[in-house]
Amino acid sequence: MKNKNAFKVRMKREVQWYSFLIVSIITLIVLTYIPMFTTIKYSFYDTRVLTFGGEFNGLTNFNVLMSNKAFSTSVVNTIVLAFLSLLQIPVGFILASLINGLGRGKLQSFFRVSYYLPNIITGVSVVLIFQVVLKENGGLLNNLLSFLTGQQVAVGWLSDARFSKFGATILNLWQNMGYAMLINLASMQSIPTEIYEAAEVDGAGSFKRWIYITIPHMKSCFAFLFITTIINGLSRFTDLFVIGNNSATGRPGGSLQTLLMYIYQYSFEYPQFGIASTGAMILFLLTFVVTLVNLKMTGFFKKDVG
Repeated sequence: MKNKNAFKVRMKREVQWYSFLIVSIITLIVLTYIPMFTTIKYSFYDTRVLTFGGEFNGLTNFNVLMSNKAFSTSVVNTIVLAFLSLLQIPVGFILASLINGLGRGKLQSFFRVSYYLPNIITGVSVVLIFQVVLKENGGLLNNLLSFLTGQQVAVGWLSDARFSKFGATILNLWQNMGYAMLINLASMQSIPTEIYEAAEVDGAGSFKRWIYITIPHMKSCFAFLFITTIINGLSRFTDLFVIGNNSATGRPGGSLQTLLMYIYQYSFEYPQFGIASTGAMILFLLTFVVTLVNLKMTGFFKKDVG
């Protein structure tokens, strides 16, 4: 009787475990694999409605996009904005170094929370804040520059196509540098203190310890931040969409239209799902190549010797 009850309890636990596993697998298939393979299928079809129908047109969608100037511009914008977003890594590293120098205590906790807070603010709210900060006439940044230079500065950081990428980068940097700071700080504090103590005994100053100990020990952290920052940069949408007054054309003058916004345009504004799916495939390939190159450069694929 005792063995029978134990068997029932064990079977009940296994059934519960398998039920969670089955639900997870079904969710993964429905929300990931079916949309992914459907997107691949659509990229080879002239599809204007969300069905499995449509006329097979081979590589026509790819040829159409490659000859489309707006698409080429969106790809360039996407790459430029993604690499500009990498500024948050050195800024986060410098902030982490300064905060780490405060020692572990309430003051360090205060600055950690303060710098991370912008990261949890929605993209829409950040844009609304920076529309005031980066406004052409009377904006806080222009007022500061006018004060420092002694001349009237009226730059449309978000309204002038010549400066909009810099304005969008300032916005992105303010929102995300706290995340980069936290990751850098965690990596920095994981370095054994004995190494610093030994270097100090050998006469190495704080700057030399920072250069020859801290930075080399954080290569994996930098690689992780590079991949996540690039992927987030390649998929920017919400803040740029709001900057353009809820338009996917990338206002001002198409200077902020990213590849994801182009895909949105041909998914909802001019429904051509074949074109949109092809754009999504190219975005995936772009992200995959950048990630692969970074992993190769960081020695991820090297085999351990010995």
